[in-house]
Amino acid sequence: MADFTPHTVEETREMLEFLGLSSLQDLVRNYPVEQTFPLLPLAGSGMTEREVLREVEGWARKNAGASSVVVFRGAGSYEHFIPEAVPALIGRGEFLTSYTPYQPEASQGLLQAIFEFQTAVSSLFGMDLSNASLYDGATAAAEACLVALRHTGRPTLLVSEGLDPAVVSVIRTYVEGVGCRLVRVPMSGGLTRMSDLEPLLSEDVAAFIGSIPTFWGTVEDFSGFREALSGKGALFLLHANPHSLSLLRSPGEWGADLATGEGQPLGIPMMGGGPYLGLMTASRSFMRKIPGRLVGQTVDREGRVAYVLTLQAREQHIRREKANSNVCTNETLLSLAALIYLSLLGPEGFREAGASSHANAMKLRKGLSEIDGIRILHPDVPHFHEFLVEYPMPAREVSRMLLSRGYLGGLPLEGYSGPGGPNRMLWCATEVRTGAEIDGVLSALREIMSGRTGK
Repeated sequence: MADFTPHTVEETREMLEFLGLSSLQDLVRNYPVEQTFPLLPLAGSGMTEREVLREVEGWARKNAGASSVVVFRGAGSYEHFIPEAVPALIGRGEFLTSYTPYQPEASQGLLQAIFEFQTAVSSLFGMDLSNASLYDGATAAAEACLVALRHTGRPTLLVSEGLDPAVVSVIRTYVEGVGCRLVRVPMSGGLTRMSDLEPLLSEDVAAFIGSIPTFWGTVEDFSGFREALSGKGALFLLHANPHSLSLLRSPGEWGADLATGEGQPLGIPMMGGGPYLGLMTASRSFMRKIPGRLVGQTVDREGRVAYVLTLQAREQHIRREKANSNVCTNETLLSLAALIYLSLLGPEGFREAGASSHANAMKLRKGLSEIDGIRILHPDVPHFHEFLVEYPMPAREVSRMLLSRGYLGGLPLEGYSGPGGPNRMLWCATEVRTGAEIDGVLSALREIMSGRTGK
């Protein structure tokens, strides 16, 4: 390992002796084995750079990426069409190498880009304002929950069963340390209903957080939620897939106090799970309570339009003891990618992309419903571009057989609570899927199911 670090063998030994350890692996011995990476199994020592690259590239070829298989999986990371202008523009030196703007008046071009991003996101979400972005969608949702806890001074959060379990896990990590209790609001027939919410409302509830659409693909009807929550002094939070807002009602139209989302569908590749882009929006009354930075538009002493970081008291690096959060930066490069993506597509192009995703998913769902042995869950509930199916066999087995045929099928839901289960799978189809690809995966599934049933 010392061959690939700046430390000599002697320096490494001296540090380990000081720490009372016998090897570098002892540094991670308290972590579960499945959460740590082993040493790279490079053949021998003294390899040249070219030899190392060749071996590592060989390992990489064992992964099935989006370029080598047809992807029908979403669950938080989606393959969408990204115009070539997006990577070309964000790869320019002035953007790629720019640093987080800390001075309120510096970097006018970068500050203008962030201001335009905020404008686009707040418009898309139907909210009064957006911050300059956060680390990813899950942490944005967690930060919104912290805002609700601080604002109300109450200890309980109601979390819809429709929210992505991974997002719920991050929220739990954030809020349980400050004494908050998470209560799951169950779904009935694929939806979070008022009859499920009302019995859980009390004077201890700080907020309810729901999802647009749900993790399971269904489209919620939040009619009356705002009024019911406000009547109990609780806040209404929504976590939205921004791609779905091309067709669905926005958080602002539902009356949300704060709304968050994962910005990956807006011109950002899947990239193996990150880095991604956290979106946070709010109504005007929460302008001084949300974390992160805001860029405002003003005029300079000569009357020219100027951009400036505003409400700096929110920032951890300015007034730490009064900060809303320890967040002190933002995903500027990825927010710029999202802005360019939305600008290139425009409102009509963005709606067309959403409509194509929905149409492809519905074509796929209809085809699956016609295959013996496959059951569509929640068939009478509206969906956007994801949906649940159930097989007469383990979904992981179906997934492996599809992968051997060149298709990355839906997400196997073994170990997932709620609508999950070992024989269930969450399918997704976006606008990039072609009719031939959909027909191909349906043909593969008919073959798999016929072998299972003996037909």
